[in-house]
Amino acid sequence: MLATFADDSVTYLVMAQAFSPWQPASAPVAEAFLREGFYPPLFPLVLALAGAAHDISRAHVVTALMLAACLPVLYLFSATLMNRWAAVASVAVTAILPAMWINAKGILSEPLYCLALLMFLWAAQRRLIGWLVVSAAALVLTRTAGLALVAAYAVWALTQRDRVKLLVPAAVALVAYGAWVAMRPAGDINVAYLSESPWRLDIGRQAASIAEAWIGSLIIYWVDDRPLRTALAAAAGLLALTGLFLRLKERKPDGWIMLAYLATFLAWPFHDQMGRFIFPALPVLVVYAFHAGGILLRRPATGYAVAAVLYVSLAAPAAAFLYQRAVAPAPYPQMVDWYRYPDRREAQARADVHLGLLDDMRAIAERTRPDERVMWVTPAYIALLAGRHGVPTPEYRQEAEGFRKALLASRADYIFLSTYHPRETVSDAAWRASQQALRGHVDVVHERRRGEAVVSLLLRPRRLP
Repeated sequence: MLATFADDSVTYLVMAQAFSPWQPASAPVAEAFLREGFYPPLFPLVLALAGAAHDISRAHVVTALMLAACLPVLYLFSATLMNRWAAVASVAVTAILPAMWINAKGILSEPLYCLALLMFLWAAQRRLIGWLVVSAAALVLTRTAGLALVAAYAVWALTQRDRVKLLVPAAVALVAYGAWVAMRPAGDINVAYLSESPWRLDIGRQAASIAEAWIGSLIIYWVDDRPLRTALAAAAGLLALTGLFLRLKERKPDGWIMLAYLATFLAWPFHDQMGRFIFPALPVLVVYAFHAGGILLRRPATGYAVAAVLYVSLAAPAAAFLYQRAVAPAPYPQMVDWYRYPDRREAQARADVHLGLLDDMRAIAERTRPDERVMWVTPAYIALLAGRHGVPTPEYRQEAEGFRKALLASRADYIFLSTYHPRETVSDAAWRASQQALRGHVDVVHERRRGEAVVSLLLRPRRLP
């Protein structure tokens, strides 16, 4: 079962099915790939080779295993900064962070990106060229943001005597990314979004988003009437940043790389997704906090203990909360939003939104023929979950008559409307505009209600106006 309609899981699964050597993609998915195949390919390729492209449950397992694989690599990196037992403690603390568990729910590239990052940092510290080549290429072929990290590594490499050898991984990574850009079937949606959006750098907003993401990663919810926990989370962040400063002072490669990672936070345009972006850096920041504690206090063991107690005091209550939610009756524990809201009724209502959309996808498959085309704001879901050809909805922010003509002039045999918009999750503007434009020109084929309110419709156009 797909855990949410509010992330990029659908794109990765569409790409994975297109890449799969074990089973060909259906015609609707192959068509969707031409629109959706813009993200770097490594994560969907791993899903495809693991036989998880056409099995959502297996894809969830493979993603969780990638996240679990981060822990031993984190130990290898941590052991280059501190003694063995402190490294074990830092890994154990990382394993109970609530962000680690919540991010295991989606079928997303962050776990693989985290794994590649940890391998890159460890290999850079040990100057292992072979592993550097593999991990640098993995970074840029998992997330485009990896280019900034590889660039920072290259700058550090230029300061070293054996710079020519050390620059090889950066060169390989650049060639690998360039090859993907030349071959990919679709342009980068993020570039298109930024080119059409009035985005501007807002340091205050970015800083607030970073703070919220950091606190949420440690305690899940930023509760206003619990200032002590917020203060402890801030202290944990300051300790981690101190560790980063110490690594920079020592001119270590991981310091340069992580500085570039953190610097990109200030330029990251999707500030409402900061928690997802900061997640791959969390294990490294925990290690930095331990490193700082061990150096700042006279006795390293005491410093390590202080760091461990600080992080455990924040993460343990959240881990207990996640366990309580995880043992609730099905199907709610399978949904991401079940864990994201402290109020149980609100969490259930949010999860019901996504469970209802899954029901809608099944209804579309039952009420339409395989060769028919269904329009929705995110047509990849129609292809992946309903097995029908998806047609993108025209831009609804236009004059009503033009919007109606664009809707009805498309090749869509059906039009699906829902109050929930996977790309505009806090607005129902598309739902209202579509209903107004189509009134009197369609027949209702399927209707789903939540209480007395209609929340989704499958419509069949009657005629052109």
